[in-house]
Amino acid sequence: MKITQKISLISLVLIVSLFVTLVGNVKFFTETVAIYPLHDNLAFVVSLFIWLFAFLSIALLLVAYRYSVKPILIFILLASSVVSYFSNNYGTIFDDNMIVNSMETNLAESMDLFSIKLAAYFVMLGVLPSVWVYRVTLQKHSFNAQLWRRLRAIVALIIVFVLVTLAFSKAYTSFARENKQLRLHINPTYFMYAIGKHINNQFESIDTPFVTIGQDATIQRSNKTSKLIIVVAGETARADRFSLNGYKRDTNPLLAQQDVISFEQMSSCGTDTAVSLPCMFSSLTKSDYSHTKGKNMSNVLDILSTAGVEVLWRDNNSSSKSVADRIEYQDYKSNEVNTICDIECRDEGMLPGLQSYIDTRQNKDIMIVLHMMGSHGPAYYKRYTKEFEQFTPVCKTNQLNECTNEQINNAYDNTILYTDYFLAKVIELLKNNQKEYKTAMLYMSDHGESLGEKGLYLHGMPYFMAPKEQTHVSSIMWFDDQFSKEINLQSLQQKSKQAKTHDGLFHTLLGLMSVDTNVYDKKMDYLSYE
Repeated sequence: MKITQKISLISLVLIVSLFVTLVGNVKFFTETVAIYPLHDNLAFVVSLFIWLFAFLSIALLLVAYRYSVKPILIFILLASSVVSYFSNNYGTIFDDNMIVNSMETNLAESMDLFSIKLAAYFVMLGVLPSVWVYRVTLQKHSFNAQLWRRLRAIVALIIVFVLVTLAFSKAYTSFARENKQLRLHINPTYFMYAIGKHINNQFESIDTPFVTIGQDATIQRSNKTSKLIIVVAGETARADRFSLNGYKRDTNPLLAQQDVISFEQMSSCGTDTAVSLPCMFSSLTKSDYSHTKGKNMSNVLDILSTAGVEVLWRDNNSSSKSVADRIEYQDYKSNEVNTICDIECRDEGMLPGLQSYIDTRQNKDIMIVLHMMGSHGPAYYKRYTKEFEQFTPVCKTNQLNECTNEQINNAYDNTILYTDYFLAKVIELLKNNQKEYKTAMLYMSDHGESLGEKGLYLHGMPYFMAPKEQTHVSSIMWFDDQFSKEINLQSLQQKSKQAKTHDGLFHTLLGLMSVDTNVYDKKMDYLSYE
């Protein structure tokens, strides 16, 4: 005999709200207790639990009705289980930028994040409760009765919410003003807010007309020698892990043999690729940049193309994040194109065929952008081939919390060693073209990475609270002898020790290509010219 469990809609909402508040906010309460120790603040921490439960219940009762309640609750349970996993294990915060990052992540990167532990979270905290929600039978009530019951429940919860807030008003004032970062860990409230903000931004972006800038761009120089510049867009490379910047390990043995200039104090525009990459190539500064404005405006590659420069983007990462939408784009993530692949396609595989591309564009200025996979986590051990595993033992899993700090740091440092090799190969390619071109390389990472410092892993923290490990990025320049005669190297050496930001890349690339346009700002150019 089949027994069907009957429950009221209000009870169902309250049960799910209680469950999510209890099991989905471990990270939030861990962070809260670190600031408000239980021995002095037990009553306040308990009030926070009641406060969150009441708030979530009110929100759900306002939007969940007979035919929508189950889909809404199931979505909340499934999404909250995933958020819980990444929050508890990596310290990840799901703001609107992280939502963008998640939406733009490809399958290979997503698989790097998969683990048995993630599956366990998803099943135990998401699927099983969702099955129960799906199987329960809702009690039927007339419309008026249901409305009245819902109104009473909402009023009661509002009263509880207000009383709790008033009872601990001083503590909540401190909580709201001095510890705003704690709200970012609230599950599911904050990620639901982030999703709403992302959707709103998408609509704004669609409604925003494209702005074309730099239409006056022309190449202005005194001699006829063409220029060949390779821009390497790095991935997840911290400045403090480059031995060129004083790191104790020799992670740059090959670059140290070249006349490279390393910008020791470069700060990123964002803490994730989805923001930093388009921001790097945009005329907008970090303080002005948004996807709505940035992706609906010409970037520096568009302007260079307008001026007559041959521009090519080769990508071994997830995508160009819209930067290369209007120029020639080549995807090198597949072994059908990339000739150097094993467990994944290597950054080095973007180099074969480049010489042929250059040879077919003689007497033209060329800019090539190579978007690396670089040091993308958490599966650092996949980012390099066996011969670059010099620092051991290494973390051989994407579950960083299962590895020691030594293993994580060793694996990450090996990725920097491979990046050193790749950049040296780029310089070698440029040297082979010095007879026909003035050649230069500019390498700049999009963002940094947390490797367990302060309990944080990976990247993507909101910028206002992001640790330096996620914003202090590596950046290197190399010039051949011809280019070096045009540049004030003494001034550049001084600037390389000073604080710089991604904001200057737009103007530096225009300056390197001798492009004259009203959007070029000489003061923001990293370089000074003789």
